[in-house]
Amino acid sequence: MSTRELLAPRQSRRAFLTGASAALVALSATPGHALPFLRRATPAPSEKARSLFMLHQRTGEIFNEVYFDGSTFLGEPLDRFAVFARDMRTGDVGEMDPHLLDLAHVLQQRAGAEHPLILTHGFRAAPRGGASRSHHLSGEALDIAHPTLRPAELHRLAASIGRGGLGRYRTFIHIDTGPTRRW
Repeated sequence: MSTRELLAPRQSRRAFLTGASAALVALSATPGHALPFLRRATPAPSEKARSLFMLHQRTGEIFNEVYFDGSTFLGEPLDRFAVFARDMRTGDVGEMDPHLLDLAHVLQQRAGAEHPLILTHGFRAAPRGGASRSHHLSGEALDIAHPTLRPAELHRLAASIGRGGLGRYRTFIHIDTGPTRRW
């Protein structure tokens, strides 16, 4: 077989598509925090819609919306979530990482979707204490509780997801889309 036959349009197009598919798979496995320019990237259209059901501990507000329609993250629900998760001390609203909502969604599915997750802290406009590099400052972290699960059990369920930062405190857990780590 000649070189020309090996590089026929059909074969080179197939090779291109195979290579492009492999690149997309590798890109999709890259953590969201590593690619901030893809914050509102459009996932594959074959995915299912995702929603989140949360109750704000301090205000009593409820967020119960579909934020991903199966093909794209939805801007208006993400904006409403940012207001929902605002800094309660200052009232400042910061953009929230959509992948953080995905992390909370998976946790909620494992904990039982019939109960809301309880938001204790979301976005922070300024560091508190020694947390000058907190993921709360960049909209990449939530502190949450659950109405029927103790923090230890919620922490165990979150650990089973296997990604992001995860901390356990006396009355809540911390989740974030930073590097995988536990405390």
